[in-house]
Amino acid sequence: MKISIQSVPSPTPRKISPHSRLAQSQHGVVLIIALIILIVISLLAVTSIRNASSTISVSGNVRTTELATQAAEIALQHCERSVLQILTVAAGGTDDYVTTFSDDNILSEAQPPNWQNMTMWDSTSSKVYALPLSMVSQTGMVATTYKRAPDCMVERMILAKTVAKTVPAVPAVPAVPAGPGGVPSAVPAVPAVPAVPAKYDVDPDSDVDPDSSFRITVRGFGPEVENGAGRPVGSEVWLQSQIKIRYYEDDD
Repeated sequence: MKISIQSVPSPTPRKISPHSRLAQSQHGVVLIIALIILIVISLLAVTSIRNASSTISVSGNVRTTELATQAAEIALQHCERSVLQILTVAAGGTDDYVTTFSDDNILSEAQPPNWQNMTMWDSTSSKVYALPLSMVSQTGMVATTYKRAPDCMVERMILAKTVAKTVPAVPAVPAVPAGPGGVPSAVPAVPAVPAVPAKYDVDPDSDVDPDSSFRITVRGFGPEVENGAGRPVGSEVWLQSQIKIRYYEDDD
């Protein structure tokens, strides 16, 4: 019996470099970092969009408020000029200012003032004068057209002359000593009373002219406010002025 012996070469051991171990330990880290960076960029983009939207909204609100203020200023100037025109014509003068405002639109003084009555403003009351819409929506204003015209309220103001009333001081009264005439004790001294500061009161002898002083209250609306009575929804600006008319006689 023959026995053959064959030598089989042993396999060469595989060498693992340190770089291969590092690559295996970092498997998937790049993907996680990329996702984090993507989330941060997305958050920054959303924040920028929200800030841009807020800026546009604020700019729009400022614009409508400015337009409502312009409408109120137009109404205030028109009503003041209309009152002057009425008084000038009533005094025998001439005034060519064109207006639909009449003496019937001037209200008598009331307590509390009529302008504080919101129900009167938001109704179709004749006490509130609405300007012609053409005065604010003028020709050439294509981008901005008002839907609701500004309105005003003119009230007479009764202004009388005032006089100052002062209570004078009262001097001190000295004490009265006890005497033999049956007075059991002394009368104590009375201290002085200081003067009361001046207070103003209406002079009953003053001449009051109800056609010389007026309170003018106006409100203007933005172009987004719809036409019609009732509480306006949108921009609303209030202005008020007080005017006093003085009459002068010619030297001739």
